[in-house]
Amino acid sequence: MEKLRAWWRQPTTVAGISALVGTTVALVLKQMSLAAAMPLLTGAIVSIVLPDNAGATKQAEDITKTLVAEIAKKQGANL
Repeated sequence: MEKLRAWWRQPTTVAGISALVGTTVALVLKQMSLAAAMPLLTGAIVSIVLPDNAGATKQAEDITKTLVAEIAKKQGANL
C-alpha cells in the first residue's frame, strides 16, 4: 500500500492524471478532435505509468553542467 501511495504522489503521476482528465473532458465536449488528443493521451498515459526518477534527473543535470563547463573551457569562455 505504501508503494501505491508513493506512486500516487509523484509529480509525473499527478501531471499525467491531470492531462488525461483534461483531454478526456475536451473530447467529450467536442472541443478537440481525437487526432489532436491522441498525443496528449499517449503522453498522459506514459507519464502515469513510468515512475518519477529524481536520481536520474540529478545525474543528467550534473553531466550537463560538466559537459557545458568542458566545452566552454575548450572554447576559451570563462564561466
